This record gives sequence, structure tokens and C-alpha cells, in this order.
Amino acid sequence: MTSIVISENINNQNNLFYIQSSIGELLSHANCSINASSVNGRSILLFNCPECYSDIIRTEIADKVAEILAIKYKYEYFKKQVPACGLSAIDREILLTSLIAADLDDDKKYAFDRVKHYSNICVDGIYNFRLGALKNKWEDIACCIPSCFMNTQLKDFIYYLLENKKKRVYVDDGLVYDCHFRRLKRSMLLDGESLKIIREILLSNCGEVELKGQIPKEDEYYLKEYYNDKIYFSERYRQ
Repeated sequence: MTSIVISENINNQNNLFYIQSSIGELLSHANCSINASSVNGRSILLFNCPECYSDIIRTEIADKVAEILAIKYKYEYFKKQVPACGLSAIDREILLTSLIAADLDDDKKYAFDRVKHYSNICVDGIYNFRLGALKNKWEDIACCIPSCFMNTQLKDFIYYLLENKKKRVYVDDGLVYDCHFRRLKRSMLLDGESLKIIREILLSNCGEVELKGQIPKEDEYYLKEYYNDKIYFSERYRQ
């Protein structure tokens, strides 16, 4: 058996729950066990998996840790550094989500390369001591964001992000799936319960959305606002 240990400050223990939730099915198929504990103010996940699956499991865990660093930690950083006066609280959340999505693939790859070989990962330690260049990049971006941000600027920014993107995601009864019909849960790493669907869609970096079933009116409003003619409806969708 191979053991993989992930630890995080106990105040961020939901980050570890995100890992469990995201790869739980894979762990079950690979006959891996998970033990959760807390010691001295830290939350710990211990994964034990058969040697034949160790590389796959280590890669998947590293992938989710990289998402935590590139989404959750970036979100917390921008929430402090980007005032975005002029936007409502909801529109500010859309802006923060869009700023994360803009460089998500590159940020995630940078973080992944710094955790992929390890079997003992301290998430907050990686952020504090191994992501210097990435944090400098975020600082440069934050400095470029005007302190007063208007709704028209937000809309233009999101249109720019969506330009020339063709990838499609699927929304089925309020759950978002990628083109391989894998459930997307990245919005778990953001604060609040409102606008889960539109924030999940933005984090997917898709260019098209296919709807099946009803979604909350608030999400529907923002989906039409930003995706407009890039929305497709399955036969089951009822307006």
C-alpha cells in the first residue's frame, strides 16, 4: 500500500473536503481508504491505496490541490486586494470568479508542477513558500484593476474571456458537467451559496452552455446576460 498525506490549516478544512468530494468515486474504484483527523490546529487526510494505483491517485490528488491553490487561495487574495467599488456584492463575486477563470489553466499548471511528485503535501505551506512567482503575478493583476469598476466594464471583460471559446458544458437540473459529463464542483471553493451555477460555468472556461431542466432565476439572468446566443436548450428544458 502507498500512503499519501494532505494537510491544511483547520480553518480551511473545507479544502480537504473538496478533495474527498471530487475524487471519491475514483478512490472507491481503486479500493483506497481515507482517514480524516485533526492535530494541533491542522486538518489531515491520509489516503492508503494499492501500489498499482498510486501514480493515478497521486496525480488526481495533486490536480485537486492545484485547484485549491489556483481557485480558493486566489479568491481569498483578490477578495482582499480588489475593492471593485461601483459593483453590487453579487457582481463583485462575478468579477472575482472571472479574474480567477481568466488565468486558471496556467495558474493551476504552475501549482500542479510544485505538488505532483509529493506524497506529503502541506497545502498552506505550498502557498506560503512555493508560489512566489504566482503571487507576484496576482499582485500585478490586482494593481491593474480600477478601484471603481462599472457594470459595463464587467460585461466587456467577461465577453473578452468568452471570445473564441468553443468548449461546451452541460447544466442538468442545477448540476454542471464538462464535455465528458464529469461533475464540476469548483464553485465549492468560493464563498456563499448564491450563483453557484453561473460561477461554476465561468470557472469551466467554456464558450457554450447546454441547459436541461430549470435553474434559479438569478443564475438564469446572469447566464443570459453573458452567454446569450451561446446557450442551447435540450428537449427537456422548459422556460
